[in-house]
Amino acid sequence: DYVPNLTTLAKQDYDLVIAVGFLMASALEKVAARYPDTNFAIIDYSQADMPTKPKNVRGLLFKEQEAGYLVGYAAGLWVKTHQLNGEQVVGSVGGIKIPPVDRYIAGYQFGAKKANKAVKTLNDYSQDFVAQAKCKEKALNQIANSAGVVFQVAGQCGLGVLDAAKEKQVL
Repeated sequence: DYVPNLTTLAKQDYDLVIAVGFLMASALEKVAARYPDTNFAIIDYSQADMPTKPKNVRGLLFKEQEAGYLVGYAAGLWVKTHQLNGEQVVGSVGGIKIPPVDRYIAGYQFGAKKANKAVKTLNDYSQDFVAQAKCKEKALNQIANSAGVVFQVAGQCGLGVLDAAKEKQVL
């Protein structure tokens, strides 16, 4: 429903319409062409990567790896003193394997290893940003493999990771 929803917003004469996420890029490009007087922005995608490079679109890009690094560093330190089953393991669950998700996870793993040379990192992708059960299953598998911390980069699906962590009493 990306095109109809973006079109509805463009017709309502907002100052700015924001597309949330990489997966909305082609839909946003179509709508932006139809509404050249409306300003659009898209999270996690560059306007320069759009084939038509619409002048009324701005890409909102972040350095996800930096935030991931901080979380990873904290996770690496935590498992150093709170080992699960005598092991120092941290996990991460991504939604769909796309560049922003990969950058978060790369930063997380790098930070964990900087804080703790002995840490082992696990990673899985649910291939979904919505289905919480898929992420929960991935997290439970990592926890079963001694992950004391599990980091989610999966949108709504990531709520399943949080549920698994709470259920198994890990971070």
